[in-house]
Amino acid sequence: MLSLQSEVKRRCCEPWGPEQNEASMSKSAVFLAYGKSLIWIALFAAVICGVMIIVHTLFVDFIHGNPNRTQVNALFMMAIFPPLVGAVAIAGSFLVFTFPQFFQAALIVAFGRLFGNRARFVALLALPLTTILTWYCYDYLTPTDVNLAINVGPEWTPYQHGISLPRYMKTLGFQASATLFSFLYFDTGFRGGFQKRIIFSTLAIAIVLGGIWGRVTAQQQYQFLGDQSSPQSRDPG
Repeated sequence: MLSLQSEVKRRCCEPWGPEQNEASMSKSAVFLAYGKSLIWIALFAAVICGVMIIVHTLFVDFIHGNPNRTQVNALFMMAIFPPLVGAVAIAGSFLVFTFPQFFQAALIVAFGRLFGNRARFVALLALPLTTILTWYCYDYLTPTDVNLAINVGPEWTPYQHGISLPRYMKTLGFQASATLFSFLYFDTGFRGGFQKRIIFSTLAIAIVLGGIWGRVTAQQQYQFLGDQSSPQSRDPG
């Protein structure tokens, strides 16, 4: 009777038992977790782009003033453009991050036979290699060489595929964020924690990043609006 009570207490107090570990690190569980985290990454990208458009329009058309567009049109853009751009961001995220996500999941499954539950840390160690895969997914699966005639200047040169150190470092920043979120999402679920904390925390970060991005793009556009859009120029006094 005493041994039975001890076993029950051990299973209740431990964050996971051997059976749960084996189930959590199964092939299907790993790929499912990284597939779900990919969906969340795509949604966060949509949130960032949507918030960016709203903040950008708010500063340009309502705070600074835009003589080339009415505020009614600005409100229409704030309602229509975020979902459209968000849909494009979701599609782009799937094109860029699908192969890297499942590459990391495959590494965890493969190394799980050697290192057991500690194999989940392989995704972090493989970040430099995953970044290369991410870049080539972006380079060849997305329309990176789209130019309108008005955007082509006399010094224009055709886009060249391939990776370089600046391209790699930029991609590393994006992939590091995706890898860290996927790892925390999987690790929290593995430990039996609350994944909602990771999701809501990342959502808050995405909103902040979108707001900062929108503010920066708005400041860059001010120079094209001219002095006539400033509050002083509209003051009849």
